[in-house]
Amino acid sequence: MSKVFYRSPVKTYPVISHGRGVFLWDTEGREYLDGSSGALVVNIGHGRTEVAEAMAEQASRVAFAHTARFTSEAQERLGELIARRLEPERYFTYLVSGGGEATETAIKLARQYHLERGKTSKFKVMARWASYHGNTLGALGASGHLARRRPYAPLLADQAFVHFEGAIPHQADSSCLCLEHLEARIQQENPDTVSALILEVVGGSALSGFVPHPGYLKGVEQLCRRYDILFIVDEVMTGMGRTGAWWAHRAEDVRPDMMTLAKGLASGYSPLGAVVAHETVWDAIRQGSGSFAHGFTFSGNPVSAAAGVKVMEIMESEDLLRRGQEQGRVLAQELERLKEQSPLIEGVRGRGLMQGLVLKSVPGRAGAVAQQLGDDAFQHGLIIYPGSGSSHTTEGDHVLVAPPLTVSRDEMTELCERLAASLSRVQERLSL
Repeated sequence: MSKVFYRSPVKTYPVISHGRGVFLWDTEGREYLDGSSGALVVNIGHGRTEVAEAMAEQASRVAFAHTARFTSEAQERLGELIARRLEPERYFTYLVSGGGEATETAIKLARQYHLERGKTSKFKVMARWASYHGNTLGALGASGHLARRRPYAPLLADQAFVHFEGAIPHQADSSCLCLEHLEARIQQENPDTVSALILEVVGGSALSGFVPHPGYLKGVEQLCRRYDILFIVDEVMTGMGRTGAWWAHRAEDVRPDMMTLAKGLASGYSPLGAVVAHETVWDAIRQGSGSFAHGFTFSGNPVSAAAGVKVMEIMESEDLLRRGQEQGRVLAQELERLKEQSPLIEGVRGRGLMQGLVLKSVPGRAGAVAQQLGDDAFQHGLIIYPGSGSSHTTEGDHVLVAPPLTVSRDEMTELCERLAASLSRVQERLSL
């Protein structure tokens, strides 16, 4: 009997053996086409020996040195590579081990930024309903995903987190109403108490592939500037080429005060996340107390940083941003074609290789259709990412389809054929 505490102790999990490109194999020899890059993580594909070699080379020299005392060449190089892709603005990178840690770090950095400037009343963090920013308590408090919040509601510091209605799906003319609601919410809370606003550029697991209408993010940024609120973009899923650009927010012509990264930053080869802070935030700490009162043991880990460096080099040398744009258009077209064929699909939305399917739901069984589709696909050799919920409710079924940026046209065709077969089986099973 296994002594591992699994996410679901009642389930039996296949044992992973190896991966190559967009495929994984378990120890029984079963093949899986990874149509969601794990959890939108493995952007450069599985089995890249050059990343393993870079990590091994770093580990052979030194695997750990506490960042309270040391920096490393790998950390410095990764910070430089990220900063270069955010020019002409100047940004500074604080490395952590994942998306939840990145959100926690951004929340605390925003608070200290205001303290350094004498704005001691600013502490609240605003976030959209139907959002997800991580599973640690602070990140979960900021998240607006009801199903994830409810079991831990007594533990969440709700006085510190304020939620608002985001852009409305399928209503492209609602920008002004959404922004009016947000401004009213800021004023209701008293702007002098609001520290930061965090927002996903494209909806992740809480709102698969939802893209706000043009002008919405720019309007949010302008409200943040007006009320001296730090604007944090959550690029944990969307960053590192997932939407066809290094950073999804660049398509919206916004300048965030902070950006959170993880997942694709090391493409799953090592746990790695980051908060990337604009020089105005960095400078407030540098010229103020001179010390950010925060840290994790594994922040800036040299082996993880070396993985991140190699991933960015591979993305550049193989032109994976262009590949993601092209393949993203193919995927969106193929999913639209499936929508015409399958009564289960109500909508297709997304950007680049981060596409979401909005599914029919069974009333009173939140997420059941998405979960059944994900389970059926997995049993037949395809991995997709089920999600559920919408603003103010747990109802609503959707899935993310997001293969590695390295996916070929033939592999994309195979992905869609496997997905079509699962849609047909689940529709028949549920009689929808």
